Amino acid sequence: MTPHSPPCGLCQNIRDLQNSHLLPKASYRHLLDPTRSNPNSVSITRKIMIATSQQVSAPFLCHQCEELFSQKGEDYVLTQCAQHDGQFRLREQLQTATPLCTTPQFTAYDAVALLGDTIDSYLYFAASIFWRAAARRWKIGSEPLRQLSLGKIYQEQFRLYLLDKAPFPSNGRIYLHVASETSPQLLELSFPSSTRVDGIYRHKFYILGLIFVLFLGWETSQRHDSGALNGTQPCILLRPWREDSLFQAGVMMAMASTPVGSLRRRP
Repeated sequence: MTPHSPPCGLCQNIRDLQNSHLLPKASYRHLLDPTRSNPNSVSITRKIMIATSQQVSAPFLCHQCEELFSQKGEDYVLTQCAQHDGQFRLREQLQTATPLCTTPQFTAYDAVALLGDTIDSYLYFAASIFWRAAARRWKIGSEPLRQLSLGKIYQEQFRLYLLDKAPFPSNGRIYLHVASETSPQLLELSFPSSTRVDGIYRHKFYILGLIFVLFLGWETSQRHDSGALNGTQPCILLRPWREDSLFQAGVMMAMASTPVGSLRRRP
């Protein structure tokens, strides 16, 4: 470390930086497929599709902040996701609970009754991913990912929340959806992306069977409060991942990208 070393992206102190990941490093272990000639995870960008051991990472956070992210969210949430052995603890918990309601599109469950205080772990985990996606520009190899924009004010509010220096941003609501497909279909990751829905920004990412949705904007507390993990009547929705707009966008991206390396299409 030198006097000119960049500060930690979260605490902003001058410290040795770790090789930080946009999505938790531990989540990549679930993507290895020993049945392929190249068992590494498949990454898809707007240009290429490649099986690679490269992960989306860069020197960004100090050791203390990495530990904070692990202890307050990652370590717990990743045990509840879909696993290689077929276990999916959160979904199994839902399937033995009494639903609040059932529709053709989803089944809703009472998040407070099911999660209790661990709701805070899911909120913190999701907030840490959305903040990381906005706080710097990430790359897969030399290919840049599209950077999230939370807005300068909201980005700072999230940073302070993650440091336990402020409450969760009052104009943000996070929803949790659980994929209903069988486990082998769930071992995928989708990097955070954004769109605008009826004048409010919606940010989403998918990780190992869990879909996190963040609505952010000044009307959010009025229009997207009910059902959010940090709103009134917190709910969890059990629904197909294949029907989600994020999955469908990924399919379109895969169709438009060029397979390279071991994924190159054969004539």
